[in-house]
Amino acid sequence: MMTNERNELLELLALYNNNELNNRLISELEMLKTQHEKEMSDVKKFPKEICEASYKCKELSEQTNSYRTLYSQLLSEWTQLMEKVSMLKEDNLKQQGEQILLQESCEEARRLCEKAHGMIYDLWTKQQQEHQRLEENLQSLRKQKELLTQQRDLAVKLQHHFTVSQMRFENLQQELEQTTAQDESLLQMELLKQKHYVPDSTS
Repeated sequence: MMTNERNELLELLALYNNNELNNRLISELEMLKTQHEKEMSDVKKFPKEICEASYKCKELSEQTNSYRTLYSQLLSEWTQLMEKVSMLKEDNLKQQGEQILLQESCEEARRLCEKAHGMIYDLWTKQQQEHQRLEENLQSLRKQKELLTQQRDLAVKLQHHFTVSQMRFENLQQELEQTTAQDESLLQMELLKQKHYVPDSTS
C-alpha cells in the first residue's frame, strides 16, 4: 500500500514542474517518508504484537471457557437455588398455615388451662376446707384419746385397788372362816364337855 502511494506521488510529481509545488511535494514526501518509516517500524512490531495478541486471545479463550464453565455451574446452582426458593416458599406457606393452626390450638389450650386452673383451684379450696375439717376432727380425737387414756389409767388404778381390796377381802374371809371354824370347834368341844360332865356325889 505504501508503494502504491509512493508511485502515485511520483506520477503527481511528473505532472508538476513548478518549483513551489516541487518544494511542497518534497516537503510532503519527506513527511510521507517519515510516516512511512514509522509505519514500517510499526509493521515490524506487528508479528510481536500479533504473537502477544494471539497469546492474549488464547488466555481470553481459556478464560472464556473457564467463565463459560463457571457460568454453567452458576446457572445450575442458580436453578437449584430457585427450586429451593420455590420449595421454601411452599414450606413457608405450609408453616404459616400450621402456625395459624398452632395459634388456634394454643388459644384452645390456654382456655382449657384456665378452665382446669379454675377447677383445680376449686378442688384445692375444697381440699383445704376438708383438711381443716379433718384437722379439727383430729384435734377432737386427740382430746378424746387423752380423755380415754386418763379414764383407762383411772380404770387401771381402780382395777388395782379393786384387786387389792378383793385380795384383802379374801384374806379377811379366810381369816374369818378360820376363826369361825376355830370358834365352832371350841364351841363343840365345850358342848361335849358339858354333855359328858358328871356332877360330884359328895356335893
